[in-house]
Amino acid sequence: MSSLLSKNEVIRHREFRFLGMGAVTSNQAELKGEGVIPSLWSNFYANNVLERIPNKINSSIIALYTKYESDETGPYTIALGTEIIEGQAVPSGLEEWVVPESKYVVFTTRIGPVQEVVVETWQEIWEWSKYNERAFQSDFELYDLRSVDPMNGQVDIYISVK
Repeated sequence: MSSLLSKNEVIRHREFRFLGMGAVTSNQAELKGEGVIPSLWSNFYANNVLERIPNKINSSIIALYTKYESDETGPYTIALGTEIIEGQAVPSGLEEWVVPESKYVVFTTRIGPVQEVVVETWQEIWEWSKYNERAFQSDFELYDLRSVDPMNGQVDIYISVK
């Protein structure tokens, strides 16, 4: 186990509303190159989704993993968007989710190329999951000001736990 894991502690994160665009996938499909995550990110940027979201809390991007059918081996929904204040009409092509209050362990990537460090940290999370009980409720990656430079960024990954 890496030293990073020993620094992680369980926190409680409040419920929040999320607006974004989503798709169903599985880790198996993603690892085989048959997944949707790369095209979802491309569409997110090409269609200026963040700019189309009304009532944003801030300019951070959230990658939400939710609606798990089982665990990391089954299908789940991934959605890209951001936290919102409730009460606005949902723009066409977007969907709203309520992320319930939950306990999380937060994994912080090292600083580096975002695509590389996020995948590396998920591999660490899957190893950590062998010895710790995930809730498979809603997990999310937080892309804030630390990840503005895609070649020199840092991301927090929130993993819901029981």
